[in-house]
Amino acid sequence: MKHLLLGCLVVISLSGHLAHGQSKLEVRVHVAPAANQNNPVAVDLVLVSDKKLLKELMKMSAKDWFEKRHQIQLDYPKEKDLGAGSWEWLPGQAVKLDRVRVQRAIVGGVIFANYLSAGAHRISINPRQNFLVILGENDFSVQFTK
Repeated sequence: MKHLLLGCLVVISLSGHLAHGQSKLEVRVHVAPAANQNNPVAVDLVLVSDKKLLKELMKMSAKDWFEKRHQIQLDYPKEKDLGAGSWEWLPGQAVKLDRVRVQRAIVGGVIFANYLSAGAHRISINPRQNFLVILGENDFSVQFTK
């Protein structure tokens, strides 16, 4: 009886999360052996609920984001998921991530990868679709998965 009650509480708890519109995003990562010209790669996953901010972020390069992110976080204090994920990986590193929680209000997402080479190093993502990030030698790509 005790286990049955505990099981019911778990189901109620999980259904409460679903009722609030949260979902979990699976993010997988492959880091190439020569990623970022054999240097660590800083990567930020940014989830936003403000469409205007999303448009502004899509105009920024990764270099701009990493230089200005603290100020952007101060300017948009209601954006709780601006720091949905912030990591740094070594070339060839095996990566295992926990699923990322996505609130119902999230309208879009951006991944920034801080590469040494010139370029925007920014990709827009659908925050409701799982994906694989592939960190290459001079840039990165994203493949959406099921």
